[in-house]
Amino acid sequence: DGTLTFGDISLDTNTSTLLCITNEQSVRLSEKEYRILEYLIANAGQILTREQLTVKIWGYDSDAEYNKVEVYMSFTRKKLAFVEAKTEIKAVRGFGYELRYDDV
Repeated sequence: DGTLTFGDISLDTNTSTLLCITNEQSVRLSEKEYRILEYLIANAGQILTREQLTVKIWGYDSDAEYNKVEVYMSFTRKKLAFVEAKTEIKAVRGFGYELRYDDV
């Protein structure tokens, strides 16, 4: 149906829009931000390494530096904060990133 959901967020696959379900705040994502969230939602509950993210988002032949992943994670986290979502991207030290939702 063109929507991916995790925790309190919904991702519209047609418009690359991030929506916080609880307050209906939404924001448009850049292509990379969208692909990061899409990949994290598709692999919810798993820790994704920087390498996996780099290959998935920038491709095998990419010369994307690892800090690009961090830069885009930061952008994506800002968008999650902007819509006031409780869902967050957690950095797992020495491993990578995972999507978490704590309904507290």
